[in-house]
Amino acid sequence: MLRKIKQSFSIFVLIFLFFVGCAGYQKIKTEDAFTQIAPAAPLPQYLYQKQEKNLILRIENVADQANSYKNYVELYVNDYLIEPDEEVTNIKRNYTYRLRLQPGIYKIFAKYYASTGWEVKSYKILTKEKVMILPDKKTLLTIRLKKNSWGGLTENPAFFKIEYEALKK
Repeated sequence: MLRKIKQSFSIFVLIFLFFVGCAGYQKIKTEDAFTQIAPAAPLPQYLYQKQEKNLILRIENVADQANSYKNYVELYVNDYLIEPDEEVTNIKRNYTYRLRLQPGIYKIFAKYYASTGWEVKSYKILTKEKVMILPDKKTLLTIRLKKNSWGGLTENPAFFKIEYEALKK
């Protein structure tokens, strides 16, 4: 009998807490609405497909037919490995990535791999500032790799140049 009373009391407390929690609305200031209120549902997929690609990333001078024909690059956006737009071969000189991302701040970096013949050395390509994807602009990240005589980078880490352009209307 005591067990049944405890169980009924527990259920009553849970129901009471549920109704108390749902009774009021949260209050926020108008300037906090953008950061505090999430959309009720995402936009339809067809709207995203019409949107222009808003992150263009270009890495130049990756490989050549002389002494860096095995060198390659990997790009990461928020720790996701991104494949380049075009097919990569072992003499692919320039890598281009065109992405459509939601507005926000992203962690973007690349890894450059240089083959010395006996080993593969890894170099970092970073950004000096936060990469922002803005709703009305295109973000451009570019770098031309500066290499030494055997194909390794002269700077480690190397840094992307960041520019912002207005989207075409």
